[in-house]
Amino acid sequence: MRVHDLLPGPGAGGDGAAPGAVPGAAPGAVAGLRMLGGDPAALQRPVTGTSTVDLLDPGRYVGVAHLVLTGLVWRREPGDSERFVAAVAEAGASALAVGEGLLGEVPEDVVTAARRHGLPLFAVPADLPFHEVSARVAAATAPGPGGAGTGAGTDEAVQRLLRGLAEGRPLAEQAGDVAAHLGRPVRVLSATGRQVVPGPVPLSEDEADDAVLRGARAAAGGGAGPAVVRLAGGAVQVRAVGAEDPAERWWVLVDAGAPPEGVALLDALAGAVAVHRRTAEVPPAPRGRVVAVLADGAWSARALADALADVPHRLQVTAGGATALAAARGDLVPLLRRRLARLVPSLGQRRLLCGVSRPGEGGEEAVAGARRALGAARAATGRVVVAEDADTGTVLDLLRAVPAGERAGFARTVLGPVLPDAELLGTLRAHLRHGCSPTRTAQALHLHQNTVRYRVGRLEGLLGRDLRDVADLADVHVALRLLDDLDAGPGEPPGGHGRPAQ
Repeated sequence: MRVHDLLPGPGAGGDGAAPGAVPGAAPGAVAGLRMLGGDPAALQRPVTGTSTVDLLDPGRYVGVAHLVLTGLVWRREPGDSERFVAAVAEAGASALAVGEGLLGEVPEDVVTAARRHGLPLFAVPADLPFHEVSARVAAATAPGPGGAGTGAGTDEAVQRLLRGLAEGRPLAEQAGDVAAHLGRPVRVLSATGRQVVPGPVPLSEDEADDAVLRGARAAAGGGAGPAVVRLAGGAVQVRAVGAEDPAERWWVLVDAGAPPEGVALLDALAGAVAVHRRTAEVPPAPRGRVVAVLADGAWSARALADALADVPHRLQVTAGGATALAAARGDLVPLLRRRLARLVPSLGQRRLLCGVSRPGEGGEEAVAGARRALGAARAATGRVVVAEDADTGTVLDLLRAVPAGERAGFARTVLGPVLPDAELLGTLRAHLRHGCSPTRTAQALHLHQNTVRYRVGRLEGLLGRDLRDVADLADVHVALRLLDDLDAGPGEPPGGHGRPAQ
């Protein structure tokens, strides 16, 4: 049966009807059920059963292609509706039915969330028990003469797909069965355009660009139906697999000439893809030479994990971002740039910024290099920036060959007496940055020249250095550069807590 088969006809409630049934209507029609929203394409989705849930995070208890029944026990405030509905949609449900017994109506925030996630929504009156709705769906989908699941080849294919999902069959096999049933190639692309199921002939990278970017633009624009992209082998439909974050949508591609009755099967496949997305295997750990990749914002971890899914790596998420140690390969940076750029239409107002270390560095060195590169990415323009740690042509390139502990020890030895005094340390930075000129330093710090001279005198006394002597000045300058290079963290550019680097 389909979602639209749940809708009661004009004769609902006539004499002689079985409890909940609608005389003369589809076998699954339920008297009293009211539709609150759902576009025509969504009403064609298959319904293969029901799931009754009242948890705020119901994903694991929702069946793919099920009608989800809920009594709103989970709703404590309006914001809860977005979280619940998003989880139901991402789990691959076909529709949502909300009981009116608790609140007397279906709240507007539930209606809005269902509309946002493209989920058909029904109201279940207080006098209509959930078990009657479940019984009507069960009867309509049961094998045998009375069930709607017999006779139609597409319905049988949907059932096979759902059984395969329950049995844990690989996604490639499931997609292959769908392709065989439709007689058309079927492909699955991840959010960043990785070809999870490449089909009989893999797409070129340019074709993957077109498919993901056009699909994402169509989804962002709220267009009806899937986007259509012309590839070398002909036109294909790009169908979105919904996600709470638009940047996590995956994509199902099928020839534009696929038969219309295949929509239900493709919707069921989208549900299987959503399950696979949540349960994808962890990639192997990297061996040998590695690079570090840092990304801004904890939300970026999923994007980075998707882009690196076919590269051996380990990923760690922190409050400020994500850090990955990945196997070094010559095309890693171009690969990341291309894949992450496909997310641009789905980012909203966000920027996706990554820094990549040079290959071959050890753990600490690699992370420090990625931090430097991330600082450069922050300073660049663009919605998606992947920056590499590069040689700067300065003494730091030479000193990075020295172990980090020894570099930190040198910086502390030279600067130790003034490190606790932020005012003096800031004056020292400004003094060196302005050529040790008291006049220019005073102007930069908005101080009187006598104040600057007094502070420089204190600095020389504490450091035991003459800031007019070239050798002493070189030691202090290098120590400051080392300090900045070692201390720049995921939330700050090199230069010491937001100040420009020397």
